Amino acid sequence: MEKMQVYIISGFLGSGKTTLLLHLIEQWQDKKVAVLMNEYGSFNVDSKILGDNVPMNELLNGCICCDLKSDVEVQLHDIRHRHHPDIVIIEATGVAHPVEIYDACTAPSLTKIMDIRGVITLVDGPRFLGRHQYSVTTRRLMEEQIQFAHILLLNKSDLLEQHDIVQLTNDITALNSQAPVITTQYSAVDIAQLEGVTGRPFAAGMHHHGIQSLVYTFAGPIDSRKYVEWLRNLPSAILRVKGFIKFHDNPSQVILFQYAYGIPQYEPEIMNMPLTLVIIGESLDKNRLLDQLDRLQFG
Repeated sequence: MEKMQVYIISGFLGSGKTTLLLHLIEQWQDKKVAVLMNEYGSFNVDSKILGDNVPMNELLNGCICCDLKSDVEVQLHDIRHRHHPDIVIIEATGVAHPVEIYDACTAPSLTKIMDIRGVITLVDGPRFLGRHQYSVTTRRLMEEQIQFAHILLLNKSDLLEQHDIVQLTNDITALNSQAPVITTQYSAVDIAQLEGVTGRPFAAGMHHHGIQSLVYTFAGPIDSRKYVEWLRNLPSAILRVKGFIKFHDNPSQVILFQYAYGIPQYEPEIMNMPLTLVIIGESLDKNRLLDQLDRLQFG
């Protein structure tokens, strides 16, 4: 089967994510679309808006980027098994961090069945214009939702003056100079704009400022000391590393490995999982990473 194409919709509370979701579903009528919707509370109002025509899984009572992170893998496999969609749209909560959402979608077991096309972030124009009235933490989240995006929609432009739109566009570009910025009203955007701006902005291998991933599979155990040395020398642009590995010290033991914020974690895994690592970061130098991983495997 073809891989599922996955689009992640990000954006702060009330920015217009569900309205965008409806626009995309309407335009992708020639495709089979499924939705994974995350709601922080126990009842998802937005899911009722979609009705029963679109296959949908829900993640309630938490956020993809923290409480429900491990559930994303299960839900995406379930969507694949039950609905066989061409496209999956993930709508995150308004307080979710794009890196954490992206990370949740890159479990090693998912790499063969889905292709993350990119993070679409909605910017609530009036709210972002007045962002300095919010706490430092909230303002930082708003800015990082912009920073870690592949394409940006400056929404609610009908509520802004032209000079405000110019100022906001400059502010957004200063945070993320690589992602296209599209001005919208009521989240209305043509899918051709998402797929066609500057070529194919979500195409694998293109070096955008937004987060990217690299998948590497080892043929067998590797040297633990060389692996630790490789970790120590990772650039700050590497945000996450996770997957399954084996070491020469105990070649029969599969290790679940996770790396975040410079801290590695090793846990024994009872199942014989594929020895696959997923590396997540900004503007990855993929050729350099592949060369380093090859040296770990064959050196």
